[in-house]
Formats: sequence, structure tokens, C-alpha cells
Amino acid sequence: MREVTPAQRARLGLFLLISGSILVILLLIITGGKLLERRDQYSIRYKDVSVSGLEIGAQVKYHGVRVGRVERIAIDPKEIETIVVTISVDHNTPITTDVKAITSALSLTGIKVIELTGGTSEAVLIKPGSEIPAGPSTFDIISGKAEAVSEKLELVLTNLANLTGGENQERLLLLIDNTALILNDVHIMLVENSPRVSNTIQNLEFASERLAEIASSPALERTIANLDTTTSEIRRAQIGAAVDDLRLALQQARNTLTHIDLTLLKGRHDLLTSLEVLRESLDSFNEFARTISEDPSLLLRGTKAEEVSGPLRGSR
Repeated sequence: MREVTPAQRARLGLFLLISGSILVILLLIITGGKLLERRDQYSIRYKDVSVSGLEIGAQVKYHGVRVGRVERIAIDPKEIETIVVTISVDHNTPITTDVKAITSALSLTGIKVIELTGGTSEAVLIKPGSEIPAGPSTFDIISGKAEAVSEKLELVLTNLANLTGGENQERLLLLIDNTALILNDVHIMLVENSPRVSNTIQNLEFASERLAEIASSPALERTIANLDTTTSEIRRAQIGAAVDDLRLALQQARNTLTHIDLTLLKGRHDLLTSLEVLRESLDSFNEFARTISEDPSLLLRGTKAEEVSGPLRGSR
């Protein structure tokens, strides 16, 4: 067997030293950031609550975001019904006074995580090392809902038992019998009137087909197109020209009324003149009649022109 020389021992020791240094440096690079980072610790007290499935190193999430892990799980020696869970979260994680810690199952395997819920910007931040209030677990919430559902189910079953028991049972049976009789009568009526029902259905189908034909007929489409065209023409009508025509007609009507008014005024003047002439004629006739009545012989012998003309001129 060959002996190891001092030079070989030196080379082996140098190799082991370099390899160990590289390994330590790699470990520091991989885990150094985690080991040197600052973390804040908080405690959670679960009283009369099972933390089965919660292990050291379990995740701590804040509204679904992983912010830390479980560091320690222990029984409080002063209150043995209380479990104290210590968690560490990333530094400056906003843990406020209205945050609650609940345990929830991560999957169907039963592994649990701690979920931090709640928290508002208006609440005050709590200091690291403080206690975070424990909230109801997911199992407790589900159990509470199950109890509420079971109570409502029990109430429904009780009401159903009261409804179908005693006198109500007889009434229910009577109602079922009457319903069966009514359904039987309806069945008989349908069987007897099935031809009429079939004819009615056929007539409805025929009417539907006719309506479909009318709706898709070219005549209806042309009518709609004509209505659209008429509406467009009415919209495009020269409203201004119609207004001008109306204004012209009103002006002509005003001129006509003025002419009628002038005509009436002229006719009134002529009428007054005629009445004046008629009045003078009546006065002359009255004077002539008075003269004859005083001297009837004038009819036989006549009168002189000055005798007749004198009174007439005097009357005027």
C-alpha cells in the first residue's frame, strides 16, 4: 500500500476547504436573505377551539396573500383550554386592531392555514408582539350554518306534520280526491273534444302561416316603402312657400274686406241722398194734396204757374 505524501495531504485539505467554503457561500446565498430579513411576531389565543391540522411552518395569509408562517403552537399553562399560536409575518405588514385570525383548511387533506381577515385603513396599527383576536373558524361558520339549516328543516317538518295530521289529514285526503275527480273530468272533456281541439290548433297554424305570408309579401314591403317615401316627402316639403301662400291669401282677403267696406260707405251715401229726394217729393205731394183739398176747382180750371210754383218754393 502506497503511503500518502505530505503534498497529497495538503492538496486534499485545500480541496476540502475550498469545497466547504463554496457550499457555505451557496447556503448563505440561498437562505441568507430569509435568515436576515426582519419579521414581526404576533400571538393568537384559541379558546375551546381545535387547531387540529395546524402545524409549525403552516402558512399565514392576509386576504389570501401569504405574509408569514406559524412559529410555535403551545398550550397556555394558566388556561389549559386555550391554545397559543405564535406567528411571524413580513415586516411592516399592516396588522390593525380590527384584524381577526381564523383557521381554514387549505385543501381536502386537512392541512390548515391561518387567515387574517378584516382590517381597514381607518383602524390603528397594533405593535409587534401584540395579540391578534381569534375569529370563528371556517368549520365553526359551516357548523353554525348547518345548525340554522337543521332548525329551519325541523320547523318545516313540524309544520308539515301538523298540516297532515288529525282533521287536516282528512281534509287533505278529500282535497286529493276532489283533485283526482277534476283531473278525470278534464281528461274526459279533452278526449271528447279532441277533434275540436285539433281543428282549433290547425286553424291557428293556418292563421299563423297566413300572417307569415302577409308579413313577407312584396305588397306589404311596397306599402311600407311608400309610407317611408311619403313621410320623407312630407318632411322635405317647402313649408316656407306654403306660409308665403297663406300670407298672400290673407292679404287678398284684407283687401277684399277693405273694398267691401268702401262699397258699403258709398252705398250708404247714395241711400241717404235718395232718402232726402224722396222726403222732398213727399213734402211736395203733401202740399199739392193740401191745395187740392182747399180748392178742388183747381182741377177744372188749372192754376197759374206762379200760384203753384210759389208754395213749392216756399216749402223748400
